[in-house]
Amino acid sequence: MAALVLSHPWIYPALETLHLMGLAALFGGLLIFELRMLGRATALDPSALARLSVPVALAGFALCAVTGVALFSAHADELWVSNALRLKMALILIAGANALWFHWRGGVRAQDRMARWQCLLSLGLWVTVIVCGRWIAVV
Repeated sequence: MAALVLSHPWIYPALETLHLMGLAALFGGLLIFELRMLGRATALDPSALARLSVPVALAGFALCAVTGVALFSAHADELWVSNALRLKMALILIAGANALWFHWRGGVRAQDRMARWQCLLSLGLWVTVIVCGRWIAVV
């Protein structure tokens, strides 16, 4: 895979661009939904908004996962020693567990204090994932 990623000078930058597009879909979908859960735009039905935004966020996550693996494979030896990368991966797992817990317990319907805390946690985790992603290149 690394040979494919490095075989043309535009492949790596193209993968980075797709990775950022996936991130925009992931974080954008989550941001809209979680702001609603935190009390913004109360005229919007949270269940209907979830049906629209969650698939967008999941598609963005899938694009990030595929492109992230390709980007990692091109420089695995250099990247694996990066504390920022390892922290990013751990935070993604925690964010995923938080999302599974949120949907398993019916957070969309409950709209309780726990759901709001989970939405705040999710936003904080994903912002930190983004920061860690940027730090991989410089730390």
